[in-house]
Amino acid sequence: MEPKETSKKRFYLKWPWNVLVYITLVVLLRIFSIPLILLIMWWNKKQQPDGPEEGYCLQRTRGRLKELILAAIFAVGGGLAIWFFAVAETMPYEAERLKEEMSFGYYLIPVVGAGAILVGLFLAYRSLRDALVPEKSALARSIRSQLPYPEEAPPVKELFAMVDQDLKQNGQWYGRLGVGREWVLGDEASSIPRIRGVFSRVERHTRHAGKRTQVTYIYEIWIVDDRRQQQVTSLRSKGEVEEAMDCLRRRAPAAVFGEYNSREYNDLIYAKEEERRYAQERAYRNRAAQYEEQNRREQEQRAQNQVLTLPDGSVTSRITWDTIHQLLLRPNQTGEIAPFQLVPGVPFQGQGRTFSRLVCLAGGMAQPTRILMEEYSGTPGVPGRCAWTQDLSTGEAETVLRGWLRGEIPALDGWIHMERSGRTWQPVMERQSRTTSPTPPQPNPDWPWALTVGGYAGSTSDPSWQDIEEELRELVQDPDSFLILEQRDSQSLENYWFIQCAVASQGPDAGKYAVEIGCPSSEGPRLWERIEPDVRGAIKYFSDAYYHRGLDVSGFRDIEV
Repeated sequence: MEPKETSKKRFYLKWPWNVLVYITLVVLLRIFSIPLILLIMWWNKKQQPDGPEEGYCLQRTRGRLKELILAAIFAVGGGLAIWFFAVAETMPYEAERLKEEMSFGYYLIPVVGAGAILVGLFLAYRSLRDALVPEKSALARSIRSQLPYPEEAPPVKELFAMVDQDLKQNGQWYGRLGVGREWVLGDEASSIPRIRGVFSRVERHTRHAGKRTQVTYIYEIWIVDDRRQQQVTSLRSKGEVEEAMDCLRRRAPAAVFGEYNSREYNDLIYAKEEERRYAQERAYRNRAAQYEEQNRREQEQRAQNQVLTLPDGSVTSRITWDTIHQLLLRPNQTGEIAPFQLVPGVPFQGQGRTFSRLVCLAGGMAQPTRILMEEYSGTPGVPGRCAWTQDLSTGEAETVLRGWLRGEIPALDGWIHMERSGRTWQPVMERQSRTTSPTPPQPNPDWPWALTVGGYAGSTSDPSWQDIEEELRELVQDPDSFLILEQRDSQSLENYWFIQCAVASQGPDAGKYAVEIGCPSSEGPRLWERIEPDVRGAIKYFSDAYYHRGLDVSGFRDIEV
């Protein structure tokens, strides 16, 4: 097996040093520390593209330290109220005047002050407990409570690892809400098999104060489980709420979906009669069974839409798991490696890539099984130029092959990236050690930006980020719908750099966002491409380019112009 590609070590402030630095900055700079703290937080997040090193759950519990700010506000406010009352009592004239103006409210001042202090102490206790003793945190309790036997739950490290692994491999993020295949992570965690209802809350509240009008928005996702317990997560925009709802519909199709405080919500939350609750659960199980049966049929159909090439070179489209399993174990009887391959009628998509072929060198129980998945070239009948390979145990190979029959692509962490060299494959790093393969350059911070939108004549100089993001969200599957963010050297116009995006209208990537980077080179124009499943990924690349935050070009592939 070839050596694995090692990732570049990144520097960032780890726990608890980040907290100590924040506290030090606040003490030294006070309010002027806020921009610097935000900059450090942005840098730390940027240096952890694959998620926090300590895990999402542990990061979430430590994030509760932010409540110390609110706790301090309550405690200081309560202390000031009590101090004000004490000072007023030493001044009889002022005390009498306040009693006349405030009536009974005057005697409530110390009561309210004491209550505020108690609230502040409670918030401080809760935030410190969650951050410093994660096994007693609300997040850990929410995970334990959803296990079949909560009293037999493993240690908190294993609990968090269970959720973290799911989110790392399958997670889709919508602000603070992470949706995996088995878990949803907000302020607390929800087990997807136990979700019975998902409701969106999008509200606009207007408050008039004199001549001023204050408008506040509420964007929330409410998740209700089979115990009628609710998990509420606040998001940043209506778009995030809608995208999160769409993802949850795919992950929990049998649950009830609707709006907060709707009839569906009230029926689910406030059903008191045991018979009514039983009917709701029965209806859920019926829907789940229907979706499961539908999914099973789709998987069978997906398996039958593949061609299996057997070790003797013969082909068949009648594929069952028993056939694949026998091929995996065949070397146990023959003593020889049994190669076979699976080719789907329509390339599979997953892990941000498209795959057209799986080759398996079965080693049986005695030797590792090597699996190679070839990426789709973009043209039917043309071999792909890239592939991913890994040596696996029999059990691991079974998991990958079962997923392939369902049209699923495994997580590629630890797999070796290969490129075609003639009729063979070689690791990407080995090829790069012999020849230099240029990667997309970064945009020039001194060149001005110009924006070109499909369907419009000319370009817009010095566009705002709001305009760029709005145009990206309005892209559709149309040849005339595209967006180009370009910059040129004013001293030499043949020097340029651009990033462009369009929605693929056909082929295996139809409906996905093609992000391309272009610039000149000594060999002529160069172009690199990356396919993103949704607009959020495209927006991130354009944002990093526009603000010169260091565009991550590791996932872009060099394509012919």
